[in-house]
Amino acid sequence: MNKSTFTYMLPLALFAASAYADSHKTIAVENELNTVVNELLSTATLNNQLLTEQSNDIQKVMIEDGVKIGISSRRWLDSEVAVFKDKYGYKPTELYFTSDAVAILVNEDNPIKSISINALADIFGCKSSLEPVQWQSVNPILANHSELTQVQAYSVNGDLSAHRNFTKMITCYDGQKTATKSLSNRDDLIDTIESKENAIGYTVYQSQDKDIKRIDIIDKNGESFGLDHETILSGRYPLANVYYMYLNLEPTNSSLSSQQTDFVNYVMTPEAQQTLIKNGFIGLPSAAIERNKVVLKQQQPEIQGGYK
Repeated sequence: MNKSTFTYMLPLALFAASAYADSHKTIAVENELNTVVNELLSTATLNNQLLTEQSNDIQKVMIEDGVKIGISSRRWLDSEVAVFKDKYGYKPTELYFTSDAVAILVNEDNPIKSISINALADIFGCKSSLEPVQWQSVNPILANHSELTQVQAYSVNGDLSAHRNFTKMITCYDGQKTATKSLSNRDDLIDTIESKENAIGYTVYQSQDKDIKRIDIIDKNGESFGLDHETILSGRYPLANVYYMYLNLEPTNSSLSSQQTDFVNYVMTPEAQQTLIKNGFIGLPSAAIERNKVVLKQQQPEIQGGYK
């Protein structure tokens, strides 16, 4: 899809000069997204190169500094939307950008189907002194399986470097250590789990991993959730992050610069989705892309087995 098509998809009108000179050539991103967003910018066809501004408070940057595009893992609070609307006269536009999730993998012969957040913390978390975790203590269903003994935990070195949620649970501080053994790559992790009945591992979710057993996660309320696009994008899967792209977009679609418009449309293309996947994120399902286009008034909503 060429640049002229992008511009047609999200038409622009002339806009008044912003009080912030850089607001039309800047995208505010959370720190862990900076690398992948810059890679997307390098492959998009833009008249002028956009810049990224790293921030852990995207909402504040968009409200106070007038930045027109912000990518955040946190949805806006009602109070923040109210302040934005009071200043600009309309609400920020919310689009799906990407997501990531951690998959918990076990050996195929392990009968366990789900595991709690607390059990994951016991297995993979960092402690001042390590005590062996037995499979029988992880889930009551394993009480009669004497062949399952001490839990053997594995991960991939650097696998979660760009992902924030699960990282908090397994980060070690001074004087702490973990029983998790770090392997060099994803193939080694899968091979190890497939060969060791007592093994469990975590890795960034990739939908093509179909031959390895993934187990559901029990959240702090006792509800169990499997790993799929629906549970991830709805925010129900406990080990997932959903990233949203927010726009300061007037009802007339006249707030963005032409290169910002091109970028917004580019991130919904198959090429951009492959870049996200290559960097360990999850490509948007077609329903999410269609939802984005409806929000941008690029297409009408469809009714097909229910509202999209």
